[in-house]
Amino acid sequence: MAYDIDPEQSVSIVAIFLFIDAAFVGFPLLSSIVNGAVFPIVPLLLVVGLIAAGVGLLQGRQWAWWLAMTVIGVSALFNLLAFNLIGLLIDALVIFLLTRPSTRARFGVR
Repeated sequence: MAYDIDPEQSVSIVAIFLFIDAAFVGFPLLSSIVNGAVFPIVPLLLVVGLIAAGVGLLQGRQWAWWLAMTVIGVSALFNLLAFNLIGLLIDALVIFLLTRPSTRARFGVR
């Protein structure tokens, strides 16, 4: 028997982690912009994607599932390059929750 989590709880947990991840990427980004650094477009796009995915998931939008998987993949890549193990664990948890059969079914993803 496969262990499956309630999809509504999974979506809420994932959205919270996406918003927290956006804050952890966004605050240093904001600090660097205020300090006059070069405008970093990739981290800005990552923050916007994380927030949009979180909001879309909470609204039950199918595109948000795909966006969440994409931005979490990018986030995992950055965490891997930075040797951020806690970030990698959180990204792995998000991917685990999004790929549960009931969660995928909720968003109509095969």
